[in-house]
Amino acid sequence: MDDHFTWAFGYCAARGYGHPVAATTPPALWFDVGKPDQAGRFILGNVSGEAAADAFAAVAASHIYVDIAAPRDAILPHIPPRWQPRDAMWLMATDAIMPAALPTPGFAIEVDESTDRFEAVARHGDGSLAARGVLGIHGGTAVYDQIVTEAAFARRGLGSAIMAELGRRAVARGVTTCLLVATADGKALYERLGWTLRSDIVSVISPPGRPHP
Repeated sequence: MDDHFTWAFGYCAARGYGHPVAATTPPALWFDVGKPDQAGRFILGNVSGEAAADAFAAVAASHIYVDIAAPRDAILPHIPPRWQPRDAMWLMATDAIMPAALPTPGFAIEVDESTDRFEAVARHGDGSLAARGVLGIHGGTAVYDQIVTEAAFARRGLGSAIMAELGRRAVARGVTTCLLVATADGKALYERLGWTLRSDIVSVISPPGRPHP
């Protein structure tokens, strides 16, 4: 399966959305999100600019995200007027063994586990939330999502500690590969942790003022 499609299944598990389903118009995976600013999302995988243009033309509703795993310069010229490209993102991968995190004295990590989703929370000794992260599992692949450290607790290794604990538990579930979609803020950090680039991710939002699906 295309890494982008595999990511979509794990991402939906992490976010608590329903499983993606095959769509024909456009040909893609689709999953419902149900938010006012994001009705749902098409995942096209690695397609050409021309195929992306056909997909954009097939979308008739507002607030639909269309994501493509292809170079931005191949896709951006095909975006229709009034559609909004999101900031640059990258699909990244690594094996399931996360680098060992440095000790984080004064903080405790708690993990809530379900069949296909882990949520880890780091709390300071006074009980305040310091960092969190979520991991969704699809088969032998884990998808990391929403790895966030509160500003007051930045630069203490908590994000790495969250990822290491999630990874340890994912390995115990038989996970062998990990994926995530990184923004510009996170890309350099993940590269330092041994993640490698698989592709650009171009994400575009259909304009408001259209009927909802």
